[in-house]
Order: sequence, then structure tokens, then C-alpha cells
Amino acid sequence: MRISTNQLYDRSLRNILDNQGQLSDIQQQLATGKRILRPSDDPVGASQVVRITEELEQIEQFKKNNILLENSLSQEEAVLQNVTEAALKARQLTIQAGNGINGTEDRKALGVEIGQIRDQIFDLMNFRDANGEYIFAGYQSDSPAFIFDATATGNRYIFQGDDGQNEIQISPTVKVEGGDSGKTVFEDVLARLDANLTGGTTTSSFRITQQNAFDTFHKANYDAVTPANNVFRGTINAAGDQIDFINVGTGAAAGSVAYTPGQDFTFGGIEFNSPGTAGQTLEFTLQQPEKKNLAQTLDDLFTALNDPNISDADYVKAIDSALIGLDNGLTAVADANSAVGGRLNVAESVLKSNLDLEIANKAARSDIEEVDYAVAASELSRQDTALQAAQATFSRVTQLSLFDFI
Repeated sequence: MRISTNQLYDRSLRNILDNQGQLSDIQQQLATGKRILRPSDDPVGASQVVRITEELEQIEQFKKNNILLENSLSQEEAVLQNVTEAALKARQLTIQAGNGINGTEDRKALGVEIGQIRDQIFDLMNFRDANGEYIFAGYQSDSPAFIFDATATGNRYIFQGDDGQNEIQISPTVKVEGGDSGKTVFEDVLARLDANLTGGTTTSSFRITQQNAFDTFHKANYDAVTPANNVFRGTINAAGDQIDFINVGTGAAAGSVAYTPGQDFTFGGIEFNSPGTAGQTLEFTLQQPEKKNLAQTLDDLFTALNDPNISDADYVKAIDSALIGLDNGLTAVADANSAVGGRLNVAESVLKSNLDLEIANKAARSDIEEVDYAVAASELSRQDTALQAAQATFSRVTQLSLFDFI
């Protein structure tokens, strides 16, 4: 086979350029620390690097979401703690207000402090975060969660948000609520369950003295559908030593209690004062359960403390209602606080998992993408030797001429 001079030059030049290109690639690998400079270097490895990089970017976003979640929950936790402290102070003042030695001026003084705590709790129920959003308003975070309506005939502290809870995704499979609705924390709190004397042949006064027992009786017997089934009649037996109670609506026996004429007796947690005799009756009706938020509970107490004409019975009832409302409200706030703590624990656990996964993915990407410096350095030396040999060979080949042998 004949090789022309042009072929010698082209082949030698191509060998030199190839060696220079390979040497340049090795130099770039050493400079960048990456083994794969272009997808063609390792198509499978390049696709794996892309996938792992996407996972790492996703984990980075989850880490940012986790920070937002922890900030939001920590903020709510602080607000709930402040509500708890204020409500406990109000409970202490309520017990103090129940002291019989308090006069009108003492009650007014206590009312001033109760009013201040009411306003403080109302402000906390409408707490706004750094973005100006009301954290207890649900999805309606642009508007206050609670409003004060001075013209309302019933509760004046009215919830106007919704029960939505914004979820924050902190892993591919885990979403955590970033807050709680004021409907759950404050609004859906049962007020003191109560009853009214509504009839009978004998007059009687009554007071709920055993609230837990009455609550149990109320929950077991209250009928939200048929009002007549909420009426109970007690009849003094012929011997005058027992009162038998029946459900007026159903006619079913509701229980019996021993009775001594002229002495108080207790049935279903209610203490009755009845001077009746054999055959006489009394009736009471279970009231519909009512819900009151903490601000409304304190406002009702504030009104009672500032009413100089309130009767002793109504005043005692107001104190009892305030204590029960505060206790129920504190329980709801404590439950919400516990839920916040649980979510914070979940967020911390998921964050640790994300960090572990991030380390594993970075290690996997490093194994695929990053250069082995020992191998690259050896390859650099080999390619440099090959280039020098190609250059030397080119120099010798281009000097071949017949005239050198004449």
C-alpha cells in the first residue's frame, strides 16, 4: 500500500490532535474534580447524576419547608402558652370573685382586671404572623379570626374564619398542618351544661352542685331532636320519703332519690330545695349545650361582676359558668398545644431523615460523577507521554526524503 506525503501529514496530525484532546480532558477533570464532563463521557452515569441532583434539590426544598413549618408551629405554641397563662390568671380571679365577703366595689375592681385579660386573650385569638396573616382564621387568613359585635344578642365575640388547616409538605409522603383553626382551639368549647326549673305542683330552687355528675346525666339523657324528651318530672311518693323521676317525653323511669320533707336533696348532680309533700311534683328541663370561646366566657363574667343588681343565685351561677368555661377552654388549648408539640416532633424526625438521605445521595453522586485523582493523575502522565511520542514521531516522519539518501 502506498502512503502519500499528505496521508503521512494528516495521520500524524490527527494523532497529535487526538492526544491533545484526551490530555485536555484529563486536565479539565483534574481542574473541575468531575469525571463526567459531558453526557457522552458516560451516558448511564450522566442520567443517574441528573436524577440524584433532582432528588437533592427536592430535599433542599423540603428542608426549607421544614423551617417554615417549625417557625409557624413554634409561633403558635408561644401564643397558646400566653393564652394559657392569661386564662389561669383569670381562673384565679374568678375563684377570688366567688368569695362571699366581696362587696360591689371589690367585684368592680376584679371586673376591671377580668376585662383586661379578656382583651388580651381576644388579641391573642387574632394573632397575626410576620406576613400579616391571622394564624387562627383557617383559610380566611386575610381577615380576623374573631370579631367583636356589640349589637349581637347572643355571643358577641364571634368566629368568622373557617376550620381549614394549611398543610406543608416536608417529604415526598409527609404533609403536616402548619397551624390550627380558632374554631377547634377556641370556638368549639362547651360552656357549662345547665338546666331550668320549668314546672310542677311545688316550688323549688336548685343549683348544680356536682357538675361532673350533672354533665354525665346531661350527656346520657339530652335529646337534640325531641325537646319533650329533655323534661324530667320528680314525684314525691305516698310515703313522702322518696322522689321518683321520669322522662316526661318517653315516660321512662329516670331514677329515684331518698327524700325528707323540708330538706335539700340531690338528683343527677342537681341540689333541690323542696318543701313539698306526698304527691307533689317538680319539673326541670335540660338546656341545649352551648359553645363559648374564652373571650366570651370572660365577657359574661365581666358583665356579672359589674352588675350591681344581680341576684346572689345568678351571681353564683355566673361564677360557676365562668369556672367551667375556663376549665374547658384551658383543656382545648392544652390539646392544641399537645398537637403542636406532636407535629414539631414529626418535623424534627422527618428533617433528620431528609438529612440522612441528602448525605447518602451526595455520596452516590460523588461516586458516579467525581474524578479519582490518583487514576486521573496517572492518565495525565500517560497521555502526556503519548503526546510527546506522537510529536516526536511526526517530526521524524516529516523529515523523510529521498534526497537525504542521495
